[in-house]
Amino acid sequence: MLDMKYDGADLRSKRRPRSWIDRVWSFFASVKVGLWLIGLIIVGSAIGTIFPQEMYIPQQLPASQYYTDEYGTPGTIYYTLGFHNLYTSWWYITLIVMLTLSLIVVSIDRFFPLYKALKNQPVRRTDRFMRGQRLIGEGKGSDEQIDAFGDALKAKRYQVKRDGDALLAEKYRFGRWGPYVNHIGLVIFFIGAMLRVFPAFHTDTLEWVREGDTVPLEATDDEYYLRNDQFILEMYDPENNAEDAKFAEAIEKAGAVPKNYETELTLFKKTGTNEDGSPQLEEVDTGSTKVNHPFKFEKYEVYQEQYSSRPEFLSMSFNVADKETGDVYGPFTVDLTNPETTYDLGDVTVKLNDLYPDFEVKDGQPNTKSPRALNPAFFMAIDTPDGTTESNLIGIRLNVADEENRYAVQFAGTEMASTSGLRVKSDSTYPVLIVGGIIFMVGIVMGMYWPHRRIWIRRHGETDVLVAGFTNKNPSSLNREITPLLEKHGLPIWEDQARFEKKTDDNSTNERGES
Repeated sequence: MLDMKYDGADLRSKRRPRSWIDRVWSFFASVKVGLWLIGLIIVGSAIGTIFPQEMYIPQQLPASQYYTDEYGTPGTIYYTLGFHNLYTSWWYITLIVMLTLSLIVVSIDRFFPLYKALKNQPVRRTDRFMRGQRLIGEGKGSDEQIDAFGDALKAKRYQVKRDGDALLAEKYRFGRWGPYVNHIGLVIFFIGAMLRVFPAFHTDTLEWVREGDTVPLEATDDEYYLRNDQFILEMYDPENNAEDAKFAEAIEKAGAVPKNYETELTLFKKTGTNEDGSPQLEEVDTGSTKVNHPFKFEKYEVYQEQYSSRPEFLSMSFNVADKETGDVYGPFTVDLTNPETTYDLGDVTVKLNDLYPDFEVKDGQPNTKSPRALNPAFFMAIDTPDGTTESNLIGIRLNVADEENRYAVQFAGTEMASTSGLRVKSDSTYPVLIVGGIIFMVGIVMGMYWPHRRIWIRRHGETDVLVAGFTNKNPSSLNREITPLLEKHGLPIWEDQARFEKKTDDNSTNERGES
């Protein structure tokens, strides 16, 4: 049987390469290359699910440190190869670009030659061509029977052409374009996916905002600012709430479970800059955001994604006590967002030499885990009235000082605030992805439900006729549709050669079979 996949069209990728352009063309036109690219993308996507993506990890630690601390050497390799930001990694985008090029080249390489071959297909075909079809019949027949058969095919919405004693009937040719419509849809979809790399089309940032703070939004290039007016956290309370009581057993096992958390916000727009460099802000809108109910402005959406289970310190107050006389100097307050370096308390002066927002001891030295004020510690120097200087390292449950120090630093109070994790998103690629997906599905339907069908009849000798049929899908359906018509009009009944021949005819270079 003849290979009718491209109707004998001359494909550029099948020619002998004459230049490097032909070699590149043949490479991307290869179905095997396309399958390999799809396989690599699938494997890469699967590996990307082993550990969480960077957007879902705790934000207190840098990603490079988190993956190493949490997962060891595999985590380091995972981060180094870019799996932590899989869909924007250079190698993943490269695979998508190569697959997109492959789809474009394959479509051009096959569509235009096939289109020309089908548009210019002759009605009269050679004996070899007709006998090379899957459905073939030979027997007695007359011109009147062929004419009547042609009219019956027209009634079944076939387009019938005649050339003397030869007949060609065809319908659902557009079904052959289904795979190429698929390719167009996929190319558009992949272009949409690649556009997500550019901030103009897609932004996704996480902003940690303490109550009372106003922060610039990175996703808007600092054009807009958000203020956290209030963070609201509601926990399940089975003891005092009858509706929550039905979850008492599950809550007892899980511990404290949040029922709702949301942030009341005020949106500002930057209109200029003050003389001191601070932004001039104009209030634009107010609202709130909670899980699955974003606060929206322009093309941006602000989602309530996280909150800090540990409130941050805004400020801490201290006194300085004279251990000999009992005199107390102060209090003085250290603003953790903008600390001063010197605090004049009259007879004594306190200098803040160093601040550790999230204190830890690393390699025997004081250090900080993160810039967030979760466990602040202070290295202070006290200038005494007698001209000496005493040092203190003070923090939560921490007060390290020389035993000979006359002056002691004491806590006098704290001010704390909850911190809300807000996801700011903008995605202009959704319409492109949706259009690509719709076109892809249209191609699927075209290719699956409208198989291309063709029937050839021609006189063979004075009294005999040859009948042949082709369809690119479901030949048994074509057989069931046409066999009753052949019987009705007294033409030879065709048989399915696939029942008798399992091997494809290797000598099938002239599928067009013109005569």
